[in-house]
Amino acid sequence: MKKLYGSFAAKLIAVILLCLLVLAFVGSAISAMLLYQWDAYTDSQESFRKFMVADRAESIVHDTGYIYRESGEGYVSDPNLRCTVLNGAGDVLWTNYEDEDVIWQTTERIPPNYNLEYVEGNSASYYDGDDMPVPYEDFEVVTPTPAPTPYPTSESDADLPQPTAAPSLTPPDAPRWNVSEFGSGEWHSFHSREEMDAWVAEKTLTVKGYVVKDMEPRGDLWQRANLASFLYTGRFAVLWIAGLSFLLGVLLFLFLLRAAGHRKNTEEIVPSFVEKIPFDVFTVLVIAAIAVFMTPLMGGFDWPEILFALIPCILLIGLSFLLWCMSFAVRVKLGTLWSGCLIVRFCRWLWKGLTTLVRHLPILWKWALGLAGAAFIDLIFRMNAVWSENRATFFWFLFWLLAAAATLYAVLAFRRLRLGAKEIASGNLSSTVEEKNLILDFKDHAHDLNHIRDGLNEALEKRLQSERFRTELITNVSHDIKTPLTSIVNYVDLLQKEEPKTEKQQEYLEVLSRQSGKLKKLIEDLIEASKASSGAMAVDLQPCDLSVLLDQTAGEYAERLEKARLELVLQKPEIPVTVLADGRHLWRIFDNLMNNIVKYALPGTRVYLRLQESGGAAEVTFRNISREPLTMDARELTERFVRGDASRHTEGNGLGLAIAMSLMRLQKGEMDIDLDGDLFKVTLRFPKA
Repeated sequence: MKKLYGSFAAKLIAVILLCLLVLAFVGSAISAMLLYQWDAYTDSQESFRKFMVADRAESIVHDTGYIYRESGEGYVSDPNLRCTVLNGAGDVLWTNYEDEDVIWQTTERIPPNYNLEYVEGNSASYYDGDDMPVPYEDFEVVTPTPAPTPYPTSESDADLPQPTAAPSLTPPDAPRWNVSEFGSGEWHSFHSREEMDAWVAEKTLTVKGYVVKDMEPRGDLWQRANLASFLYTGRFAVLWIAGLSFLLGVLLFLFLLRAAGHRKNTEEIVPSFVEKIPFDVFTVLVIAAIAVFMTPLMGGFDWPEILFALIPCILLIGLSFLLWCMSFAVRVKLGTLWSGCLIVRFCRWLWKGLTTLVRHLPILWKWALGLAGAAFIDLIFRMNAVWSENRATFFWFLFWLLAAAATLYAVLAFRRLRLGAKEIASGNLSSTVEEKNLILDFKDHAHDLNHIRDGLNEALEKRLQSERFRTELITNVSHDIKTPLTSIVNYVDLLQKEEPKTEKQQEYLEVLSRQSGKLKKLIEDLIEASKASSGAMAVDLQPCDLSVLLDQTAGEYAERLEKARLELVLQKPEIPVTVLADGRHLWRIFDNLMNNIVKYALPGTRVYLRLQESGGAAEVTFRNISREPLTMDARELTERFVRGDASRHTEGNGLGLAIAMSLMRLQKGEMDIDLDGDLFKVTLRFPKA
C-alpha cells in the first residue's frame, strides 16, 4: 500500500475515477431529486408521463391561441398536439382535432390586447391590458388629447397598426372607459364597467389542447414522453448509482488525502509548489476559481448545454476542491498549516511588534497611554449616556471598577518590588522577589532584581575567591621569593667586601648588587600593592596635619629635585589643614608621587605642590610637565606595571601610582589624575578631621 501512496500513476488514476464518480453521483442525485419533486416515486407511470408532457403542451397551446388572435390562422408546432379555437360565444373558429384518443387535455383563455383609460371629471387614469393601473399624471381635459402611447405585448404586436389619438375627452356627465385595440387600432367607449367587461369577454378566445395517445415518433412531446418512461423505469437505479458512487468516491478521496505529499523512494512528506503559497491566500484563490466555474451554472440549461457547460464546470469545481483538500492534508502532515498562513504571520509580526514596542516604551509613556485610553473609553460611555442612560451608567461603573482593580494590582506589585529591592540593598542577598502573579513590566522588573541578586552573589563569590588567592599569594609566594633573594643580596655583599681579583669581577659584582636591589624593591612594591588593593593592610586613621607633611616632603626631596634640575613651588594656607589619615600610608603616597615627578618630569621646569580646602574636604595637588609625551589615557596610569615612559628607559616598575590609588581608597580618600597635553596633574582629596 505504501508503494501506491508514492505512485504518481496510482494518484492520477484515482483522480480520474473520482471525477467520473462525482459526475455519476451528481447526475444521479439531481435525477433522484427531480423525480421526487415530480412524484415519480408515488404516482403511476401514466401520471408521470402526463406530468412531463403537460408543461410543454401548455406552452404550445398558449402560443397557438396568440398566433390565431394576431393572424386569424391556426397553427400547432407539435405533430402530437391537437387544438380547437373558439370565440367568446363558443363558436369553433379553427380546429385540427379529429376525436382521437388523448392522454392529456387543457383549456387556455386568450384575452384581447387593448389599452384601457378611465375618465372621470378633469382627470384620467391609464390601465394596461391586465386591468392594472399604471402611474399616469392627472390632466385638465379641455381639448382632444393624444392617447397614451400603447406598447406591444409580444414581438408580433410591434408590426400591427397602432392608434394615433384618443377621441375627445371633454368631461361627460358620467365617467366612462375608453378602450383601444392593438390589432385594429379602433377606439371603444363604455359608460359602465359591465359594458366594457362584456366587450372583453366577446373578444376573448378559448383554446382547447389535446395530446394524442398514439404519438408520431417525432416532436418535443414525443421526446418528453419517452424520457418520462426511461426515467420512471430507472427511478430506483439512480438511487443505487448515487449511493455506490458516493461510497466509492469517499474511499478514493481518503486514499488521495493519505497519499498526498508522498513520493516514490522516500518516507518523508515532500511539499509541492502549491504548499509554497500561504494557505489563506491559496484558499482565497480556490474560492475565487470555484466562484468563476459556478457562474455558468447560475442560468438555465437545455440538454445540449448540459454536456458542454454543466459537466466541465462540475469537474473543474471538484478538481479545485480536491486540490485544496490535498494541500490541506500535506500542510497538516508537515505541521505548517497555521504557520504557513499569511494572516497568521502578519498577526504574529504585529503582536511581536506591539509587545516589543510596549516593552521598550518608558514606563511614563505606558502610564500616559493607559490614562489616555481610559479617558477615551470614559468619553464613549458618557456620550452613550444620552442614548441609554441606565446602560451607559452600568458600563461606566464597571469600567472604573476594573480600573480601580488594575490600580490596586499595580500598587501591590510595586510594593512587592520595593520590599524586595530594599532587602537586596540592605545586603540580604539570599532574599528573592516572588515573580508569581506578576505581569508585563512588573514581572520583568522582578526578574531583573533576582538577576541582580544572583549577579551580586556571583561577583561577591569571585571577589572572595580572588582575595583568598591573593592572600595565599602574599603569604606563600612572598616568602618563597624573598628568601632566595635575601641570600643573593647577602652573598653579593660578602663578595664586595672581599677584594676582587680583576676589574671585571668588580664590575660584575656591581651589576649583581644593583639588579638584586632593584628586584628586591620590585618584590616589596608588588607585595605592598597586593596588600593595599586587597584591603589586607592595616589602617590606623588619626588626625594628620597636611601642611607639616608637605613641608617634610619638600625638605626630603629638595636635593633630588635640584639634581634633576626641577624647581619646587609649594602653595599652602597659613592655617593648619587636618585630615583623618594613616601617617605611614600618607607618606608612602607622597613618596610615590614625588618619585614619579623626579623620574619623569621635564628638566628645567617647575613642580607645583598645592594644599587647599574645597567643599569640606582637603585637596593636595601635584603638577609637573612630563619629559615624555603622554599618549595614554589617565586611567591606564593607575594600572599595575604601566609607566608614563613607554620606552622603559628610566627606573621604576609601574606600581607607584597603583599603590597610591589603593592606599587612598584604604583611607577613604579619592585620587584623580588629569592629563592636559604634557601637563601631569594628580589631585588627592581627604575628608577633614
